[in-house]
Amino acid sequence: MARARTAIGLPGKIVRQIRLLREDPEQFARNMLQFTDPRRFQERLIDIEVPPPLRLRIDSACHTRRTLNVLVPVLAGDSTTGGPNTVLHLALRVARQGVPVRVVTTRPQAATDPAWFRGHLARLLGGGAIPEAFEAVSAADTARPLAIGREDVFMATHWTTVQQVKGWLGELSRKSFIYLIQDFEPGFHPWSSNYALALETYDLDFLPVFNEQFLADYFAQHAVGRFADPGFAGASLVFEPAVDRGVFFADAQPHAGKRRLLFYARPTNERNLFGLGLQALRAAVAHPAFAGWEFQAIGSRGSLPDFELGNGRVLRNAPWLDYGDYAGLLRGADLLLCPMLSPHTSYPVLEMAACGGLVVTTSFASKTAARLGGISPNIMPARPAIGSIAAALTEAAERVGRGYDRSAPLALPGSWDESLGTVAGAIADWITGA
Repeated sequence: MARARTAIGLPGKIVRQIRLLREDPEQFARNMLQFTDPRRFQERLIDIEVPPPLRLRIDSACHTRRTLNVLVPVLAGDSTTGGPNTVLHLALRVARQGVPVRVVTTRPQAATDPAWFRGHLARLLGGGAIPEAFEAVSAADTARPLAIGREDVFMATHWTTVQQVKGWLGELSRKSFIYLIQDFEPGFHPWSSNYALALETYDLDFLPVFNEQFLADYFAQHAVGRFADPGFAGASLVFEPAVDRGVFFADAQPHAGKRRLLFYARPTNERNLFGLGLQALRAAVAHPAFAGWEFQAIGSRGSLPDFELGNGRVLRNAPWLDYGDYAGLLRGADLLLCPMLSPHTSYPVLEMAACGGLVVTTSFASKTAARLGGISPNIMPARPAIGSIAAALTEAAERVGRGYDRSAPLALPGSWDESLGTVAGAIADWITGA
């Protein structure tokens, strides 16, 4: 009987796999791994992101100086968006306080090209001097572990880098670390093993440094980890992100030609709400206010297909641009759609407002509509719902048609020196005061 059931059941399985091959070839390929590569198939069933161990060694020759090691998973041209660039801005300004600083990549095969690194730093600083004791190194090379001293201090910049460094703290004189927090990172994952690992990092011993007051408020209000202690939360260092007015600025006159909407479309980054934004855009473009507009998707490093919006409109993918060309693209547009299910605003929201355009984004928890409007009247918050986003898009298109103040003030620092000067000094004091 067992043999008969197998014989009867097998054709059904084959039919299902043929159907799956047609309807979801990626899932079909994953299923086939159990036969073609069983070990990899098992690894993919485990819902956990185990970061590779740091390749470090304690070297007595390094004990005489205290170095700040800033951990980043990857540092390369296609990874230096707003968050990673903020890491570099902060690290550079700590180095200017006289602290030796190394930016340390932690993923294998992620070594940073030195020529690119110096050129990128020069662009970030706008020609300013790069501190001598500032370099990029790797802690992922098994054959060449990175030498550290017991007086060294670490700055983690992502939950995976906290998991990597926590086992080394017992080897150091300073048992705590600096944690640059730029989002609520458990929210990068569904409730899962990775969510738990990310959440665990907020229970450790660290100096919290927040990018935005919105985010600091979220951690305190939701009693995340050690932030349940008002004293710990109150001791956080907080800075507001700068928007470089030398790069992001409004043209004196609105651009000529077709009206243009940019959609910050990142399907692989779930907190950017690609599906919700796309459905809202499809609902909004039928309105007469969008007659004659063109629609472009930005922010995706990979090739994004064209998406039909209805009413003869198409969302077309724009190529990845360098920093200056990206700012020019913003100035040449009228409206940016940038949903963000996070306490952080997202840099494109702030950069588009600085370039004189209107922005539709989403409120979330401590990032209320009133507080977003306080940054700029040209930021138009919506609830994270299709109808609310669509209504905000329509209102924005009508404002473009009527005309609005493209030079409205932006209540944020205009330079990273202004943004980070106080915080960098406090970090340097924390490092040297141990």
